Amino acid sequence: MTHILLSRGIIGRDDMVKELKNIIKKEYKVCILAFSFFDKHIDSKEDYDLYYKKGGEYYQKMIDSFAPYDIKESQISWIYYFDDTKESAKQKISDADIIYFPGGSPDQMMTRIIEFELKEHIEAQDKIFIGSSAGTMIQFADYHISKDIDYDCFSLQEGLTLISDFIIEVHYRRRKKQKSALRKMHRLTHKNIYGIPDNGAIIYDNNKIILLNDASQLYNHKGVIRK
Repeated sequence: MTHILLSRGIIGRDDMVKELKNIIKKEYKVCILAFSFFDKHIDSKEDYDLYYKKGGEYYQKMIDSFAPYDIKESQISWIYYFDDTKESAKQKISDADIIYFPGGSPDQMMTRIIEFELKEHIEAQDKIFIGSSAGTMIQFADYHISKDIDYDCFSLQEGLTLISDFIIEVHYRRRKKQKSALRKMHRLTHKNIYGIPDNGAIIYDNNKIILLNDASQLYNHKGVIRK
């Protein structure tokens, strides 16, 4: 099982392709779980389709992101909230080599995963998991949401039991609200904590952590790492 943890959908960038080309193979099939939308931003099937389906902004972004790996549009499947059934969603996940979790709302994405009875099915897969922002967060058995423009307070949430060894903060910019959240998480868990800025990434494979670009370790089991 391999995890590629991002804050932004940057896998198509030249520097990322160089790092990931030995992981993302041209023969692989990709499944994108389009469940991460905020209800306040997309409140109808029409809006959803305009964004996630062929011709939409996000659809094209994903096609372009995998193109540098020679993965064709025909190799990419989508799980659509308004169109797929529990059975079709499970089949698409089973058929794929790579599961991609988009950015957006982590808690609403988890609610929809549970609604479709996909949680245990996803957790049973031995695949490549790629996440951007919210899609990174939900890969952790327990994750936190820091206070920001979309969330008015810190909260602890339950995600997928794919990773439990450490903690991450996406979109890390050394903001006071982020630092406050990380102090809370360290007091609760005493786990290693990593920050993933928008240009950064973490590859987690067989208990080995590789930090890319400006991703960095912020805490160890003892506390904050002074730099």
